Amino acid sequence: MAQLYGCMRATFAEEGMSLGQMVLLRVLIHKGKATPKELAQALSVTTGNITGLLDKLEAAGLVTRTRSGEDRRVVHVELTAKARQRFRKVHRASVDMLSEAFEGWTGPQITQLHDLLERLSSNQRRAVAPPRHRTPLRH
Repeated sequence: MAQLYGCMRATFAEEGMSLGQMVLLRVLIHKGKATPKELAQALSVTTGNITGLLDKLEAAGLVTRTRSGEDRRVVHVELTAKARQRFRKVHRASVDMLSEAFEGWTGPQITQLHDLLERLSSNQRRAVAPPRHRTPLRH
């Protein structure tokens, strides 16, 4: 698994991108535009992490940040055409690399792996979630 992760990072690095930047672009591809807070929630990181990623992406001409006309405190982030092109290129390279990694696997095997990873991810989110306030039991 670590080798596969390393290959993915190398694929992104060839295009001058980190895994975090690629994930952020993917979120924006699907959302269209979002606030840094929405991006932080989607990636399960802090807004400080998002600010650092956005600074680098903006400097590379991959995203734009604009203030809301209704509320100047709100900033909207959108992809540029350059970002969409880069995302497609890196995504294609990633798919090719994963296709090689899963060569010989059947559709049901890949589906089973996906389901198991989703289950693991769900358990992990519950394990790191902040504790809920519990009312003490009365005896």
